[in-house]
Amino acid sequence: MRVVQVTINGSRNYLAFNEDLDALKEQIVAACTAGGAFVDLRLSGGRTLSVLITPATGVSFEVREAEEEDFLDDEASEIGRMHIDGDYWVD
Repeated sequence: MRVVQVTINGSRNYLAFNEDLDALKEQIVAACTAGGAFVDLRLSGGRTLSVLITPATGVSFEVREAEEEDFLDDEASEIGRMHIDGDYWVD
């Protein structure tokens, strides 16, 4: 399964599995070209993050393939989601 981590000005989040990365990159470039605009990112766990993207905003994407054993069950999670890397929720 493909896992995409987005880092925006040092803040890291995982994108939803079905987020269209190419379309998101196009939205970010368009926001920069316009001098700045909000771009909505669909994150893992059913969350949405609205980010003001300007020419000064640092955005990077890390794409990797993850196997089922890379995910950790979090028994403490009341909604039973899994996480990877110990910090970030994944669908």
